Amino acid sequence: MQEQANWNNAAETETVTGWHDAANDSEVVSSWENESVEGWEAEGSNDVTFESIQPRRPYDPKDNVFKLPRGLVTEAHPIVAIDTEYTASACGTENNILSYQFAIRFKGQMTTLILYPDNHRKGGRLDLDHCLVQAIEHAITEGVLECWPEMVIACAHFLRADLFNFNKAFSGVQEAVNSVRKTVVSLDKAYGVDVEKVSCRRIDKQPIKVWDSNRNSRHLLLQWYDTMLLCPNGKSLADVGELLGLSKLEIPAPYSIERMDEYLEADKAGFEAYALRDAEVAALHMERVIEFCASLGIKRVPFTIGGIAVKAFTETLSDPKAYRRLFGFEEVTKEIWPEGRNQPLTITSDVACDERLILEDFATRCYHGGRNESFVSGPTAEDTWNDFDAPSCYTSILIGLRQLDYDNMFMTHNLKELFGDKCALARVSFKFPAGTRFPSLPVRTESFGLIYPLEGVTYCTGHELEVAYNQGAEITVKQGFVVPWLNQASIFEPFMQWVRQQRLAHEKGSFDERLFKECGNSVYGKLAQGLRRKTSFEVESGLNKPLLPSTLTNPFFAAYTTGLARALMSEMLNGVPSHRTVVSVTTDGFLTDAELDEINLSGPISNRFRGFFHRIDPNGGEILELKHRASQLIAMKTRGQLTAKQSNGYAEVLAKAGVKTPKGETDPNAFMVNLYLNRVPGQLTDVSHLTSTREMFLGRKDMLMKEKESRLNLEPDWKRRLVSPRMQSVRNTEHIAFESMPFQNVDEMMFNRLRFDRWRLNHCLKTMDDWHNLEDRMAMAEALSEAKLTKVRIKAEERSDELMRRLFLRFYARKSHGLEGATLNANQLAKWLTDEGYVTKATAVRGAKRQKLVEAAVPITAHTLKLLGVIRSRFPEFNYEAMFRKSDLPLLRSFVELCS
Repeated sequence: MQEQANWNNAAETETVTGWHDAANDSEVVSSWENESVEGWEAEGSNDVTFESIQPRRPYDPKDNVFKLPRGLVTEAHPIVAIDTEYTASACGTENNILSYQFAIRFKGQMTTLILYPDNHRKGGRLDLDHCLVQAIEHAITEGVLECWPEMVIACAHFLRADLFNFNKAFSGVQEAVNSVRKTVVSLDKAYGVDVEKVSCRRIDKQPIKVWDSNRNSRHLLLQWYDTMLLCPNGKSLADVGELLGLSKLEIPAPYSIERMDEYLEADKAGFEAYALRDAEVAALHMERVIEFCASLGIKRVPFTIGGIAVKAFTETLSDPKAYRRLFGFEEVTKEIWPEGRNQPLTITSDVACDERLILEDFATRCYHGGRNESFVSGPTAEDTWNDFDAPSCYTSILIGLRQLDYDNMFMTHNLKELFGDKCALARVSFKFPAGTRFPSLPVRTESFGLIYPLEGVTYCTGHELEVAYNQGAEITVKQGFVVPWLNQASIFEPFMQWVRQQRLAHEKGSFDERLFKECGNSVYGKLAQGLRRKTSFEVESGLNKPLLPSTLTNPFFAAYTTGLARALMSEMLNGVPSHRTVVSVTTDGFLTDAELDEINLSGPISNRFRGFFHRIDPNGGEILELKHRASQLIAMKTRGQLTAKQSNGYAEVLAKAGVKTPKGETDPNAFMVNLYLNRVPGQLTDVSHLTSTREMFLGRKDMLMKEKESRLNLEPDWKRRLVSPRMQSVRNTEHIAFESMPFQNVDEMMFNRLRFDRWRLNHCLKTMDDWHNLEDRMAMAEALSEAKLTKVRIKAEERSDELMRRLFLRFYARKSHGLEGATLNANQLAKWLTDEGYVTKATAVRGAKRQKLVEAAVPITAHTLKLLGVIRSRFPEFNYEAMFRKSDLPLLRSFVELCS
């Protein structure tokens, strides 16, 4: 008791520092490692009240408490990877568990164990602690482990899919898992993994109390990892297995992943080999990640690649402990006195400095995503279509980031003071010259992302203003701010140089090379984490909670980086010759029929980027490189491009616009091309998804695949106005194709987009008839919006030529506007119009005289121009211009002149 009292007294003056940040996986460095205590004044949060803070003591078997070792060396502990095989039950409300697989790896040796439930129903599931005991004892028997470990690194690939297939996964696991934080909690009989975005960070916990086969009490501390979060971007478990030299096994025909029970019954040995391989790959993957981190001097492995990148980045700085100052934070100490303590507690935390906070909201408004647009719609002509990318775009731009001098930031209305390599932010009004192909200033919309209109008001960076000014835009700075660089030392250059050196030191495509590449690419994302409101489901509260910023989050840096990337793409797009076509732009590259030597890459933004790029790679070459090539493309929409005709020697261009290809489809490009060309109105597509996190934990449900279909949408997204329709041959059929032009402003875009979305519910834009139908609907929508001025009543679903016919009868009934000499009576006029295809009753002709004469209300469409030709052939003296909207008269006269 005296020893315990002395320990408690010593702890009362403990200073707590460096609270764990869930956003970037920085580790707690305090002696209070496992307390579920929120960080004081964490980024984006308010003051937190500390309740029931109890110091962590060394292991005491009486109350099952264990102090997590400081500076934990994860490579010193065995790895236990789990996996389960299951099928959906016949009723579809739960999973039938077929088997539990375990792979135990330690110091280069591995053994495996497969366990079977008592039965496939929910009541026959095995307990997690019992399975772990058998796995560990099996490893001891096999000689992989010498004795019972005190701690195990437990992992699974896609944790949620396996962890909750054990018995009492929701209501009884609190007996085995006591204090859990972050993604798994044990609170009020709730136990879960926060997987709003495909599982989340970790499960770190106090030891579970188990009994070995001799009924001896054991205490086992588990630290869980989801290896999916430690995979290079886009890599599946099968891909990781190939990288590690341990290939994932295939399920032989006629069996399938959906019917593994049949495989187990028919070929148990084959089933077990397949099932165990997944656990083996996960264990080997975890071991390699631990070794990777150890090679970097990282003792405690973070739970995502982003976390590894942050730790590796801080180690490249001359003063790793002071790196937070570079991002606008300062260390603040606060004294609190928790209830039940004899002495106050001093805690230290990093908070954003006041100078940074002054403009933080403004900087956040200037932060946007990448430039993503489709400039054509439908199939292209056959030609040479090049897919160019700016190499290492965002990682190169990071070289430009230096420490900011917040104390000396200043406001300006001088446009040119915002130009150059500066952290310059502005709110401006702008107007580009008529005929500008690619306006370069983005305007954020609530529902449709960034729009690039000819005029508007926006928040943007100085880089983008420089491009717009060089395009001849009229720009008025409403508010402009420049935050000077404190010095010229690049924050990220040492790290990026180190990443490059490490990649060169490993074989291209190897596991380590891919991890180093991913680390280099991951740092950028941390700059913007938490700036735009995003939430994830919190198991403990049962509510969605905001995603917290990372320790690298900085809205000024995020705005600078993304603004320069958008400006680079905009300048390059405007460097494409006017006789060439640009199909689309996506973040850091674009598709065009222009050759590289035709594109002007000499602008100020291109030169700025070139300087950064060559600081990373002096021999990197030009700032555009060819990634893919095709002979014919299909442009569906933003982030939706297909290869209609492949170019020899080049991989296909394929962006599926979010469509899920069927499982087992061996040629996704061919599937998408066929889907696009043969789509029909109202067609549904598979959008099946796994049971949501909220449903799993609030409803205590298994993770199941929920079958669902949604309306297919491969139509243009209407961020630009479609023009120049034509029919284009593609894959032995014909499909309509368009060029596009920017909208004048966002209001015009929204007007058209909302009505197009309504139209496409019952139509597809595939033929000229479809276009004429859409064009007519759009024109009538505009006429309807102007009806308040003309006082004309437009009938529901009325076509433009029907409106024109009604209004023409009013002119005829009054014998005005050149119809004074018309001699047809009501019956004759009605018969003539009916014979021409416009069904008309004599009573409508007679009643027209009682209705108000309305001028300037008819829109120009294919239908109204056709009817105009009919009317002019019979009544050549009629002053038809009086019927049409004044804004359309120049186009109308051009058409009439062309037809004359």
